[in-house]
Amino acid sequence: MRRNLIVPIFFAVIVASGLAHPVQGQALSGEEVWRFGVGDPIVAVALSQDGLYGAVTTEERVYLYDRNGTLLWSYPVSQSRSVAISSEGERIVTGGDHLLLFDRKGNVIWRYRPESRIQGVAIAADGRTICAGAGTGLRVFSLDDGQTTANASWSFDTGDPVGSVSIDGDGSSAVAGSDSGNIYFFGGDGRLLWDYRTGSHGVRVAVSHDGSTVAAASPQRVTFLLNQNGRILWKSSTQERITDVSISGDGSTLVLASGGISIFNRDGEIVWTYATDEEIRCVSTSSNVTHILAGALDGAVSAFRVQPEVLPAGMPETPPPDPAFTAEPSQTSAAPTQGQTTPQQGMALSPATLITVGACLAAMAWRRKKQGQGRSRVHVQ
Repeated sequence: MRRNLIVPIFFAVIVASGLAHPVQGQALSGEEVWRFGVGDPIVAVALSQDGLYGAVTTEERVYLYDRNGTLLWSYPVSQSRSVAISSEGERIVTGGDHLLLFDRKGNVIWRYRPESRIQGVAIAADGRTICAGAGTGLRVFSLDDGQTTANASWSFDTGDPVGSVSIDGDGSSAVAGSDSGNIYFFGGDGRLLWDYRTGSHGVRVAVSHDGSTVAAASPQRVTFLLNQNGRILWKSSTQERITDVSISGDGSTLVLASGGISIFNRDGEIVWTYATDEEIRCVSTSSNVTHILAGALDGAVSAFRVQPEVLPAGMPETPPPDPAFTAEPSQTSAAPTQGQTTPQQGMALSPATLITVGACLAAMAWRRKKQGQGRSRVHVQ
């Protein structure tokens, strides 16, 4: 009886692995779940990591919505350019003529007046580390519970106008994108670890929650994906001008605003697109890319729900490679200490699954060997 259990267990492991680790390139499907208009062009949106809260800003007002599209509060701002939200929506920060930090109820916890207008803001998952880009400088603040003022942790002058910033979940790395197209990657202590020259202008940047992956997109219709050491994983050209980029918590999925919405997997394949007559200007995704928040030039705020697409029987799961996808050598000015990360396309089984399968095969071989030894000891009387 034990022998008969090995083969079923072997196949059960394979089936379970396929469910837990879908094949790269699997298509997604999405639907709009709510939409509201605020009357003025949307300049930035930010969705909490859990997808339960969404912050939206125009140049003159910041808004906070819950997952059902209910407006929780709004607050007047001056020349706002960017907005960010902590992991569970406990704190919201917006930047323009002022840097304003709100709690979830809309109370202003702290404000800061910079010398130059703030173009980009970011906030760590716990809401205690805030990153702001103004002029050619990047400044990071720390704020403890109960404080009404923030301490400047570090600052850095890139000598290059900063238009976009991003920070990982625990604040251990920060990224800045400049008007000249350079990407700057900093450690948690403010050291510049590397920079990358994209050759494009006005790049938007996003770093994954785990800090493993950096995405950048330019109005010149080019998207870049790099690892944490500054090695280029791929770059891809699009037909439309790209105005914003967001990335999943593990760096496996990119969401682009390019008139509509496009989702790329880590291999540079497009897995979902959304076309609209409105011009979508900015996007933000939850950590697992099950929810997307988008803002349009006509003032429309839209929320989408995304999930894996169930294909008809017999249809291939992996689409053909995108002809626009190209791998590029690194252009970082600081040489990374580790080797280049190579995308794994079409990976269906995880390493843990392969080990388990190997163990099953070894068990089958051992069982057969023992049975053979038993038969050799049987004598005919």
